[in-house]
Amino acid sequence: MNNMAIMVVIGLVLSSLAYLVIFYIGYKRTNRKSVESFYMGGRDFGGVILFLTIGASWFSMWFLLGAPGSFYTHGSGFSTFFILNILLGLMFFVYGRRMWVLGKIFNYTTPGDLLEHYYQSRAIKTVSAVLNIYLLFPYIGIQLLGAGLAFEAIGSSFWLGVSTMIVLVTLYSVFGGIKAVAMKDALQGLLYMIFTWVVAVWLVKSGVTGFDSLKALFSSVDSAHPSFLKFPGESGYFTPANWFGFAAIYVFAGVCLPHLWTRFYMAKNMDVFKTVTVGHIAFASWGFVPILIIALLGKMILPDIERVDQIFPLLLLEYSSILGVVLIVCAFAAAMSTIDSQNIAMGTVFTKDIWLSLVKQDSSERLQMLVGRISTVVLMAISVVWTFTSEGSILTLSMIAFTSAALLFMPLTGALFYKKAGKYSAVYSMLAGAFVLVAFTYFADSPYGVHSGVYALLAQAVVFFGLAQFERYDKDSHSKGYHSLVNGAISGKFDKKRSLSPSFDGHGNKELIK
Repeated sequence: MNNMAIMVVIGLVLSSLAYLVIFYIGYKRTNRKSVESFYMGGRDFGGVILFLTIGASWFSMWFLLGAPGSFYTHGSGFSTFFILNILLGLMFFVYGRRMWVLGKIFNYTTPGDLLEHYYQSRAIKTVSAVLNIYLLFPYIGIQLLGAGLAFEAIGSSFWLGVSTMIVLVTLYSVFGGIKAVAMKDALQGLLYMIFTWVVAVWLVKSGVTGFDSLKALFSSVDSAHPSFLKFPGESGYFTPANWFGFAAIYVFAGVCLPHLWTRFYMAKNMDVFKTVTVGHIAFASWGFVPILIIALLGKMILPDIERVDQIFPLLLLEYSSILGVVLIVCAFAAAMSTIDSQNIAMGTVFTKDIWLSLVKQDSSERLQMLVGRISTVVLMAISVVWTFTSEGSILTLSMIAFTSAALLFMPLTGALFYKKAGKYSAVYSMLAGAFVLVAFTYFADSPYGVHSGVYALLAQAVVFFGLAQFERYDKDSHSKGYHSLVNGAISGKFDKKRSLSPSFDGHGNKELIK
């Protein structure tokens, strides 16, 4: 192990000790024998912790390695991704509040709980569970791939980075519970977001790179690479069709990824979503700015890099070994804050939507906790194999995961807003979208250079809205009562004495939605 690798190991040990202190506080506040406490954290998260854990879970290793590499490759077509986080923050407010209300009233734990209850269909719960688990394979794999690439960039072993990450996240996700993970996420998210801003400003303002201002940097890039800053960018990949397709996938996935969806259930009250929305817009959209600066500098200083996902660490190592070490520590923080959240979500989905639904409905809480922990370890092992037998960059793998999550968006929209769509519209549209995604990802080239996820969402939309015109679920008393309940809760007019249909189990309670 070289000196740089030793410094990284020391940095990881010291940072892990800090995380463990925060982690221990959350650990002590968790009843580790209670499924509700372990997986849902008591549903009492305040605005600051919730927006930080959402942001940290959303911005994974992809943010520090994949995003700079993608901008470096594609140019301006990719740079507008930061705008999408403004829209995503607004979606958290519109969708998140409604998901929280329903989760609070009906005690939902997984995405499948909400969909099964609204559509009165066990099939949709199973389909959503399969999609949720499938999408987490590449998403977890992205973080492990990034850890390996980060170690490789400093001249150490790729597999040492991967194995170190596996050990750390297994400790946090299997033994800690969601409250401990969320508190640790908040610290990690602040760490790597502050670091990227400090580094970007230092690289430009210090003059070490030869550029003493953003104006000089942009002028140089424009002269050396005239098409880089002009839409659709140097690669030509982000045509209008691909850009809007990626935008839809990105925003839809941001609402429906299981480790984010379940966090909406954990809010203390509805007002929390004001903080989550404003916080995410500031944290996430402006967080992309330093990443874009890093990619521009890399374009000028390292024009012939072989692995674009290593652009950030290699650029820093040109000027400061210390900052390179800190970057690796921050990259691990970014990955850990995502994997542990995903592991808990994967264990929750498997236990609730597959084990309890299809295998053993009368499982004790002790057995559920055991199944959740075992499934977390097994499914993470599968994600390792899946990722390292797949091909593609971090962006490529992430878009497979994002598209799979985005296929839950239309059924969710039906449950919250679009009354006509029933269980057939929801189930068959998800299956149609999944079929197209798999076909154009693994078996055939996507036509006209448009991403396979775009065709998957288009196929789903045709089936979803087409079948809904015949299904007319809005005439069903269950659908009417459900939408009336959501609208009443959001407007503050829900009456606890109001009679609900038997399918609502009488769980509505005004005190719960204050």
